[in-house]
Amino acid sequence: MDASEARRRRLIDVVRGEISRATGRRYQIDLDALDEKNLQELLRLLRDLDGEKRSAVQRARIFPWQR
Repeated sequence: MDASEARRRRLIDVVRGEISRATGRRYQIDLDALDEKNLQELLRLLRDLDGEKRSAVQRARIFPWQR
């Protein structure tokens, strides 16, 4: 296994972990079919969604009367 493949494997593990953490579920998504660039973009999407969720929760705590 070369360095780029090892980096890709670690990225796949991180993406799987983020998906599980965000949803509490495991999905049968073939992450091996994605290249490193697309895996990084998927990871960025997951982190952006988590940030949006945290921001919405914070807004709801500060302004509970607004929806």
